[in-house]
Amino acid sequence: MGRRPALLLALAFGGGIVGQHLWNFPLSLTVIVFLAATLSAFFFCTRARSAAWNIAVDTLLLAAVCGAGMLRTAFEQRVPSGAVSRWAGDEKEILLLGKTLEAPEQRREYWRVAFAVRAMRRSDSIVTNVRGNVLVSGKQLQNLAPGADAILRGRLRLADEERNPGEFDYRMYLRAHDISALFYCSDSLPLWTRPALTRWSLAQLSADTRAWLKKQLPKFSRGQELALLKGLLLGEIEEIDQEIMESFARTGLIHILSVSGLHVGFIALLLMLAASLARIPKRRQWLFIVIALWCYAHLTGLKPPIVRASLMATALLAGRAFERETNLPNNISVAALLILLWHPLQLLQLGFQLSFLAMFGLAYLYKPLLVLFARIIPWRWQPLRWAMALLAASLAAQLATLPIIVTTYGRLPLTAIWGNLMVIPVSFLTVATATLACTCAPFSNFVMQVYGAVADCAAAFMLKFTHWLATLPFAYIEGVRLAPWLIVSYLLLLATFVTWRKSTRRWLLPCALLVLNVHVWNEALGEVPRLRVTFFDVGQGDAAVLEFPQGKRLLIDTGPWRGETNAGASVLVPYFHRQGIRRLHAVVISHPHTDHLGGLPALLSALQIDTVYQCSNTTSSELVQRCARLMDSLHVPYRALHAGEQLHGFSPAAVTALCSSTGDQNPSWRDNLNDASLVIKIIFGKTSLLFPGDVEQLGEAHLLQHTPALDSDLLKVGHHGSRTSSSEVFLRAVTPQWAVISVGRYNRFGHPHAEILERYARLGIHMLRTSQNGAVIFETDGNSLQRTR
Repeated sequence: MGRRPALLLALAFGGGIVGQHLWNFPLSLTVIVFLAATLSAFFFCTRARSAAWNIAVDTLLLAAVCGAGMLRTAFEQRVPSGAVSRWAGDEKEILLLGKTLEAPEQRREYWRVAFAVRAMRRSDSIVTNVRGNVLVSGKQLQNLAPGADAILRGRLRLADEERNPGEFDYRMYLRAHDISALFYCSDSLPLWTRPALTRWSLAQLSADTRAWLKKQLPKFSRGQELALLKGLLLGEIEEIDQEIMESFARTGLIHILSVSGLHVGFIALLLMLAASLARIPKRRQWLFIVIALWCYAHLTGLKPPIVRASLMATALLAGRAFERETNLPNNISVAALLILLWHPLQLLQLGFQLSFLAMFGLAYLYKPLLVLFARIIPWRWQPLRWAMALLAASLAAQLATLPIIVTTYGRLPLTAIWGNLMVIPVSFLTVATATLACTCAPFSNFVMQVYGAVADCAAAFMLKFTHWLATLPFAYIEGVRLAPWLIVSYLLLLATFVTWRKSTRRWLLPCALLVLNVHVWNEALGEVPRLRVTFFDVGQGDAAVLEFPQGKRLLIDTGPWRGETNAGASVLVPYFHRQGIRRLHAVVISHPHTDHLGGLPALLSALQIDTVYQCSNTTSSELVQRCARLMDSLHVPYRALHAGEQLHGFSPAAVTALCSSTGDQNPSWRDNLNDASLVIKIIFGKTSLLFPGDVEQLGEAHLLQHTPALDSDLLKVGHHGSRTSSSEVFLRAVTPQWAVISVGRYNRFGHPHAEILERYARLGIHMLRTSQNGAVIFETDGNSLQRTR
């Protein structure tokens, strides 16, 4: 397998994990694949006689490792009969008996802690064969010590999956961290607690050390500087203002705020310096540093990035101590294999991907970049050499992680390289001086204040510099989407740069030509024009975007805005940025209720919108006035859309308004904003879609005057499935094949009503709900309608 066998084994094992995750093969099939590949590899290995046989053995061995990855993932995805997650989703209160696994963490308004469940009481029955870990949230859990037994009362729920395309999959994230469900305490305090049986534990020591550090930091810092110090040292970023977080994210410096491999490197440098000052022999320094690093890992809660970096540091330091030649890609791969064997779903986490891509970038790109910089700027001054080395390291990590960052966030941070060049040394200074200040606190208050003042000033500089960097023009580009062929071309370009002086570069030109041919022929042959409609999961509200074959987009309603819940900012704008969408050709607001209009201000601020259409009836609410002021200041045209009008520019589709309050003189429904909703009909070939807003039965009766125009293949259910809408006569006029209810989970209105669900089922209409299914996507070529999500 060459000089890097661990790298090939890690790739094979990871391929098995991804394959099992995507296709979810039966457990029996994964066992068969694993055994067949393993036995075949063993058979060929005992009879290997030539180079061809050795290649066959290596191939079969990699296939066996791939099968092992599939098998390990299949076991991880399997839900045991006694898993606590099987009882999640019932809104009835239950009692849980179990043990705390760690010290509680404080959030803004509550505490949370991991909890191992041993028994459960539901109604009048007690279930003892329950196993699994849950993440408990409550207002007063701070006194629960690690290892303490407790009885808690509350509600058990599953975490959110990917509710909208490209969103964070919280359920998968928790499963990767061995958490099965979420538990929300109904009582302020646990019903019963019993201290841990052992007086001393590593978890308790870590918790006490964290608490002690939190008491020392306010002695020399306060405000946002203090919040930043807590984030850099302990990984607690809850106290950092959202505006500051956004500045770090826009400039590509958000990794500074999360405890990661960078911080392990800082601590390792400090430990090396301390070991040298203490005159510890070099052959023994590695043991001191490794033990201290793992103590730091426990101090930060054994977070996956810290564990990954600590494993890699352990392998590197041990290899140097025993004078063994270390291969950085192999060491990185060994760390990855160990983590994936323990938790295979870690591979699907963004943090895991970014960490290891950054390390591989350093392994393969750092030296070539350093050689390139030396040719461009022949340096001799030592500080300049350090600066060039830091620039090469920053650029190597950024180049390696760029495709993942752009694909995930739809944002290209142009200032990230230069920002890292300044912020990384300052953050090291901050961590070093803050650590020294806390270490000296028990011995000398004066020394603590000196080091603390330096740490506080460095933290203040980081905050001001990042804010300034984020305000620069072209600091970042929003709405960037990389096509697959561009990503492949980019990776080939990096490979060419790395292997420029090696013979393997001769394979890169044919690969580049193959990628270019695939792209050119795909564009030349083209695809059948398709209309795509996405019903977003925005909670208790409506929002759907239609993407037409010519690249134009129409958004119907913008979701709710209630308190801190803003669907425009949290759902729609991030989705459009991930998809590379910077312009909406039209936005239709069916009626000016907050659950349909609430996201418009965020959209106006983030995207180019050609025209906003609304119904004739409006209100003078604060939200309506704010939207009007924004549209006036941005020169966005907005006007009422009347019955019979068509929206032009969406050919070959026809977009028509079927109903509005204008022209109807019956005040009993004209003054009802729900019945005044704009009703939009889209016809694309032989397929049609109907969006009736929140029209209720009186409005539906008015629409029945145009019965032939109502017939549609897809219906957006009116008024979120309320019993005041979806009359039987209206549904018989529409005759939809599919119906979608945009509704929030656990909403206080009881939507959708059971009577409405029964009515749709009785009429043979396929029903989908965003509360159950998340975002729903349909595509049509004009002849048939297919659900793609």
